[in-house]
Amino acid sequence: MTRKTKVTLLSIFLITITILGGCKPIEAIEKKLGVKNEYFEFLNNNNVDKISIQSTRDPGFKFIVTEDSAIKNMYQLLSRAKVSETKSTLEPDYIFEFKIGEEVKNFYYVVGSDEGNFYNDNEIFTASKRLDEGIIQNLSFIRKPRDFDYIYYQSILDVLNVLKDKVKLSDYNIGINIQGDIECLKYIFSVDLKSFLEKARKVAPNLELVENNDEKFDLVITVKNRGYDSINYKTKITVNDRIQKYTDEYFITAVNEFKEWNIKVSEANNKPKDW
Repeated sequence: MTRKTKVTLLSIFLITITILGGCKPIEAIEKKLGVKNEYFEFLNNNNVDKISIQSTRDPGFKFIVTEDSAIKNMYQLLSRAKVSETKSTLEPDYIFEFKIGEEVKNFYYVVGSDEGNFYNDNEIFTASKRLDEGIIQNLSFIRKPRDFDYIYYQSILDVLNVLKDKVKLSDYNIGINIQGDIECLKYIFSVDLKSFLEKARKVAPNLELVENNDEKFDLVITVKNRGYDSINYKTKITVNDRIQKYTDEYFITAVNEFKEWNIKVSEANNKPKDW
């Protein structure tokens, strides 16, 4: 029986059961049809002391969930994740730690991944796009600012396009260093990084993220945000060319005008007056 058929049958059953018996019979049918998994029942029995959520990129960013309503909401979302055989190939964005008395259950979470995005050494689950977004929406502390993905990564791409007119980028091993961009790390997700790298490699084919291996690159592009809101964005991008032996700084300013971002990249080492 396909998942679509199960959902159709479930809809029919739910109408009947809602009239006759309330929520528990509904949950039993959902489990029977495979719409709900039973693994996360431990979130539904009031035994969870807290849920800790730690960013894998920003060691200083950790959020603690203790409210019963928030834990119940997490149960509603995760109980509908489907069991999977394959883990996501992307690096995890968050580590979820569920504390139940003396017992601790840890899971890795890859935001937005299509397959196996919630897993540990023993269990693998896939949250659908809808459920995946639900987790983010209900955890407002990791809700990204509007258009963050576009403005953050496009600024780097714009600097790459400036550089390609100066040097032959295909001759360089290029590293993009975002490790020190503390204010933005909590909004950087692996699925977005993958999309950015695919675009960036069309400009500079030998390009990777710096991961504590700065010394291996001929040219390092370091990103440091200087503030943003829904209208204004500023970031400084430093280019260290170890072949030509120079360091340039580019100052990026962007303004949201009529729902579109107007991005400006300064001349090298020319800091704008209003910076």
